[in-house]
Amino acid sequence: MTAATAKVTTGARRVLVIDDEPAVLRVLGLLLERHGFHVDTVANARDGLKLLEQEKFHVVLSDIIMPELSGVDFLRELRRHDLDVPVILMTAGPTLDSALDAIEYGAQQYLLKPVEPESLVQSVGRAAALGELARLKRQALALTTRDALPYGDRTTLEAVLKRAFDTIRVVFQPIVSMTQRKLMGYEAFLRCDEMLFTSYGALLGAADRIGWRTTLSKTIYQRIGHECADLPDGALLFVNIHPLDAQEGMIVGSEAPLEPIARSVVLEVSEHAPADQLDTLAVTLPKLRSAGFRLALDDLGTGPSGLVGFTRLSPDFGKLDRTLLSGLDADPQRQKVVKAMYALCAELGLPLIAEGVETPSERDALKALGADYAQGNVFGSPTAGFEAPMV
Repeated sequence: MTAATAKVTTGARRVLVIDDEPAVLRVLGLLLERHGFHVDTVANARDGLKLLEQEKFHVVLSDIIMPELSGVDFLRELRRHDLDVPVILMTAGPTLDSALDAIEYGAQQYLLKPVEPESLVQSVGRAAALGELARLKRQALALTTRDALPYGDRTTLEAVLKRAFDTIRVVFQPIVSMTQRKLMGYEAFLRCDEMLFTSYGALLGAADRIGWRTTLSKTIYQRIGHECADLPDGALLFVNIHPLDAQEGMIVGSEAPLEPIARSVVLEVSEHAPADQLDTLAVTLPKLRSAGFRLALDDLGTGPSGLVGFTRLSPDFGKLDRTLLSGLDADPQRQKVVKAMYALCAELGLPLIAEGVETPSERDALKALGADYAQGNVFGSPTAGFEAPMV
């Protein structure tokens, strides 16, 4: 590996140039140094990756056509450990495929050789500024929201999701019968160390974007299957699913992790799911029920697909959305709506579970309306094991 380093003032932006032509490396290095950049040069992408694991750079400028590892392959590997550094790709032999790959995998720019010197310097300077802005934006989003997903390019999103998948774990929150003051079951929730994914919905949305939904579902079901060995006798286990998972053999089948405990499992599907997906689930429902699974319609009262959910799925349970329960104790209008929903569900023979009961006053208001089943932090927060509820 060769390196060219200039003496610059403190705070100068660092650029890594990768090209297998020594003359090009020398010219680009001198040009950028002359304009105040701190420049390192390497002759191949693998050496560039090694250097990037040790040092921080503001911009990477790389040729596309190189032996062993192309510029696009380099970019894909880079995102495994650096999500923000901008990469400018250059080529003397442009093709439509290489241009599309550069866009898909998040190249900041795609330049044709020979590059006009002034344009190159401007491109590198702008990329460096945008890279710093990306870092600041990600830090700000982490501080202000837990559900934002600021990554638009595939490579960066792949890297974030792989990191999240590696840390997925399962926690369980108790569901109780308030009238009998005893445990009914638990709902399984996922947790991961990637701060952008605090819910199944957020992680699912990101996985869907790059076609990794089935990988995510398999990972989650495997973790749940592994952790549920200590499920108390007689307790139900509520598991959120994507409506298409049953069709794809992840719920039932020889390798389905939940099928051995199917008679204890209640599959939750959201009322927010598109109607066509609920229709698809309805087709597979006889097979699910034959295996012993039951079904719950989640987010009841807030989704657009309620009629499809009731008429096509015939759920065994309904789950009342938290947004209907927040401040229930102090809102007479909300109490009327919730009471009416309980009455209608009782008429249909559908047990309702109130989700997100957070305070004793909300719990008492629910009991006064005739509610029975409930879950929320007032009964027990999600934990790594099956802890006894507070009832």
